[in-house]
Amino acid sequence: MMSQFADSIRNVRDYVRLPLLYDHWYVAGLCEEFDRTPKARTLLERSIVFYRTLDGRLVAAQNRCLHRSFPLAEGYLEGDELVCHYHGIRYDPEGTIVRIPSQKRCPDRKLRTYPIVEQGPFVFIWMGDQDEPDFSRLPDLPFLSDSGFRTFHNSHHLDGSYLLMQENLNDLTHFSYLHRDSFGFDDSFLELPTTVEETPEGASCYRVDNNPARATGALPPDIQERIAGRPAERWDGGLAISPGVFKGYAPIKVGDPEAEDREIFSQYIMHYVTPESSTTTHYWWSISNDFGVDNDAYYEFMALTIKHGFDEDAWAVDHMQKVLDNDNFDYQELVIGGDKAGLLFRRIVLGWVEAEYGRTQATATQD
Repeated sequence: MMSQFADSIRNVRDYVRLPLLYDHWYVAGLCEEFDRTPKARTLLERSIVFYRTLDGRLVAAQNRCLHRSFPLAEGYLEGDELVCHYHGIRYDPEGTIVRIPSQKRCPDRKLRTYPIVEQGPFVFIWMGDQDEPDFSRLPDLPFLSDSGFRTFHNSHHLDGSYLLMQENLNDLTHFSYLHRDSFGFDDSFLELPTTVEETPEGASCYRVDNNPARATGALPPDIQERIAGRPAERWDGGLAISPGVFKGYAPIKVGDPEAEDREIFSQYIMHYVTPESSTTTHYWWSISNDFGVDNDAYYEFMALTIKHGFDEDAWAVDHMQKVLDNDNFDYQELVIGGDKAGLLFRRIVLGWVEAEYGRTQATATQD
């Protein structure tokens, strides 16, 4: 039996129109964004209201009063009850109606609520069945809360599909062109050894640079001075571990691999892409390093540099989506050698879509 979605991964125009994937964890925002003032955010084409209870627990619920669809984020809190500003209907943190001003009995109705987990500076939300969140799919990112790491982060709203950004993250070729000025890559980067493979954790793509000067160039100056003259290598790439999370790991390894004094400077480059709609995306990123954690000047410089580069990625995604939306010319997509990791991720996405929506007979048949 052939999947009705199988042909969709052959062309980016159809690929980005695949149905949204709900049975996963996505970043909903920063922990610091949510307080006692109800706040609305649209995730996967669902409007959700966020607020904190008196004891600090974060609640995520359907942002739509069950009476006349008034947005509950325009309401207010009294204690832990969310009050609709239109007719005063009150909901508890579990979404249950607890009071209707014009009547004594409340119907047995509840708002849809969403499981929430806070990790480091980020709020993760389960968008699937609210009664059966799959915690095995929650990304394990202990470095976000580890005092041995220093984490900085930022965000960008994309006028493009989250799948376009995931393709960008799985593509190492564009480093030498889109990021030539921001990150300083040149054509020599394309000649480095590359590995692309499917692992139990996700789609993996890496390039390894054994040139000591280039490999250690992103380290703080005092560390560069200390390790000067030693062999070194840097890994660039990462793992697409879910529809909404790309886990970049770019360690810098200094010293002979067999030497006891070999040092590894760990750097996690995280990307969180949460669909707002099929053509717009909430995009957050974070960098977590276990080196130079007290060097404020270094991190101020790095935050600006990284933002510049990731803004270039957002710029590219926005432009691709605009062409896909507005150019109706029929074309056959060109596939190049650098697409290997992106095509692998497309096949993984296809598997997630089939698991969530089921495999059905395609309208077209094969000979």
